[in-house]
Amino acid sequence: MTATATRGRELAAATPSATAAPHNESKPKGEIPGDGTFLVGNDIKAGTYRTEGKNQYGCYWARLSDTTGELNAIIANGNVQGPAIVKVAASDKAFQTTDCKPWKKIG
Repeated sequence: MTATATRGRELAAATPSATAAPHNESKPKGEIPGDGTFLVGNDIKAGTYRTEGKNQYGCYWARLSDTTGELNAIIANGNVQGPAIVKVAASDKAFQTTDCKPWKKIG
């Protein structure tokens, strides 16, 4: 009898509890930290962002309708040397940035 009770406790300890904390999904952020392609609504929030400009060679940004990498996916883009402001729309699929200082949400 004792062996059965011990086995039951072992199984209960190995089985995840129904009250275990749920997996925390990442929330969109109010800053775009650096190079990459960021999904709107998943990685970043829609809104107006500002950067101080280039890191080394020039700051490139693009608002994208999809993430295929095709030229026709570019809604708008630019190359800037100094500060820049971009409005990322909720309807944009993604925002791409290369060699820019962090983008901070200002609106």
